[in-house]
Amino acid sequence: MKKLIAIFALAGLIFSSCDTKVETKVEWGGPSDEDNATFSKQIETYGTFRQGFNEENMEMLMGTMADSLKWSPAWYNENKILGYDDLKSQLQEYFNQFDNITFAEGEGLVNPNAPAFWAGSHYSSGENMASSSPSIMRVYGTWSATHSESGAKVFNKYYGVLNFNSDGKIAEISDWMDISGMQAQIENHLANK
Repeated sequence: MKKLIAIFALAGLIFSSCDTKVETKVEWGGPSDEDNATFSKQIETYGTFRQGFNEENMEMLMGTMADSLKWSPAWYNENKILGYDDLKSQLQEYFNQFDNITFAEGEGLVNPNAPAFWAGSHYSSGENMASSSPSIMRVYGTWSATHSESGAKVFNKYYGVLNFNSDGKIAEISDWMDISGMQAQIENHLANK
């Protein structure tokens, strides 16, 4: 009898320790038609931003930005938030140093069929942060350019978080890319000439 009780106890322990998944169904009908239209418009705005870069057209490029822009650059700067004029100055530096600046949407993602633009989130580590709002858009892809002085072709994988205001302008940008990688590509090009 003791063996039988021990077997049942052991079986109970084994079954109670099994990982049982409880599936929960999230009731969500998806974004509204208005949110879809807003998101599409934001992708168009980013397209204008990208075109302004490619054409080195500062007026076109900065026309996509809110005057009150807040910018967190790709390089570490002690997490100081910069503004409209700071971004414009940095963009001018890119124009001065590079030609044929282009952006390949989604290039560099593991899944080549994954979209380059995302907004909204049903999962977040923050409390009550889940959202279907299109106002904060994530952008993935690869920037490329030719270094004007050396002729080196450089590539830079990019991830950006853009927050749009109610006027459809980019009000906040947080950038991530390997700025030093561009210099390394230029130095490699020069060393192999």
